Amino acid sequence: MAEVGEIIEGCRLPVLRRNQDNEDEWPLAEILSVKDISGRKLFYVHYIDFNKRLDEWVTHERLDLKKIQFPKKEAKTPTKNGLPGSRPGSPEREVPASAQASGKTLPIPVQITLRFNLPKEREAIPGGEPD
Repeated sequence: MAEVGEIIEGCRLPVLRRNQDNEDEWPLAEILSVKDISGRKLFYVHYIDFNKRLDEWVTHERLDLKKIQFPKKEAKTPTKNGLPGSRPGSPEREVPASAQASGKTLPIPVQITLRFNLPKEREAIPGGEPD
C-alpha cells in the first residue's frame, strides 16, 4: 500500500465523495495538485468523467491508497543542443533546389478583397423609387 508522502500530481485513485443523493461513492480521480498547510497535506482532485466544477481539495482520509495508479513516465520533448529546458528551434524555411537552379521564383501570397454590390438605400426600401 502506498503512503501519503508518495502521492504526487498525476496519480489516479478512488476518492470518497457524496453524490447528489447524499450517498457515499468512490469514483476514480486524478491528483492535480498537492499542498501542505500547517503540516497537513491536501490534494486537489479531478474526478475522471465528471465535470471539472466538481474538482475539490480533499484530505488523505478520503483517498483509497490501496488502488493508487502512479503516472507513467513519458518520453521527454527533444531538447536543443541537449540542454534541459530548451526545445529545438523551428526548421529554417528553405527554397527548393529545383527552384533555385531554374531561376524561378516562388509564388507570392496575394490578399483577396471581396466586394458586394449592395442596392442603394432607396432601392432597398420596398416601394421606394431610385432618383
